[in-house]
Amino acid sequence: MKKILVYILSVLCIFALCACSKKADADVLIREAKTNADNIKNCTADISNNLEFTVNGKHYTYKTTNKNLYFSEPFSLKSTQFSQIGGKADDSVSYTVTDSSGVWFYINTGNGWQKTSAETVSTLPTDQIDVLRMLNHVSGQKYVRETELDSKKVHKLELTFKSDVIQSTIETIVTASGMGNGSKTIVKTLLDSVPEVYGYCYIDTQSGQIVRIELSAEDAVNKIFKNIDSSQVIINVSKCEISGNVEDIGKAPAVQLPPEAAAAKTVKAAG
Repeated sequence: MKKILVYILSVLCIFALCACSKKADADVLIREAKTNADNIKNCTADISNNLEFTVNGKHYTYKTTNKNLYFSEPFSLKSTQFSQIGGKADDSVSYTVTDSSGVWFYINTGNGWQKTSAETVSTLPTDQIDVLRMLNHVSGQKYVRETELDSKKVHKLELTFKSDVIQSTIETIVTASGMGNGSKTIVKTLLDSVPEVYGYCYIDTQSGQIVRIELSAEDAVNKIFKNIDSSQVIINVSKCEISGNVEDIGKAPAVQLPPEAAAAKTVKAAG
């Protein structure tokens, strides 16, 4: 009898160990997370892009951030952009708001507020929230582990990104360095030579919502510019980071269109 009990306990231990060691399916997690994201009723989100590099020893610093306040019904979005290029800073705010006559985009051009029709715009969170749009650049995912982020249990996934996720980075460096002498194909040529770019995605274990995406691409970008034959320009990238968070899901404050924006005259969209 004792031998039977020992055997049963051994079998139970083996099953328990197998259950603990079994990893979650990354493909299923990311697929379900995308579906959950498109069902978000309201949230706040942010994304930051930090780039530092030198061109023949001259230092350049670029930093951009965008904060989103999103509501699905009725659709409304507030976007607050901030950019810092070297010592020069700039910021702007725009709104996309639904009223009884349609969907409208409002922006202050510096000469006052303008209002243009936005009837054809997609209202899905994965199309409107910048950090969630990074999912469009993902080509693969692997499960890493369960961990904690801001005191919440999350699934951590390693993401493989397509090269176009750093297209704006390459364009910025090419422009600053003067490479290509205005060539329209150099950026595409450089992107075609990008090695794989990796990052991470964090999914809340309870809600199944994506709460953070991040990547660091210094190594990938440096390899691109070091592989250029006979280049007279020496480029070294010390920081190339993109990261963003989704917060306040289901409990974000309402989007409030300022009275001066609401009073703006309608302008026909270019094109």
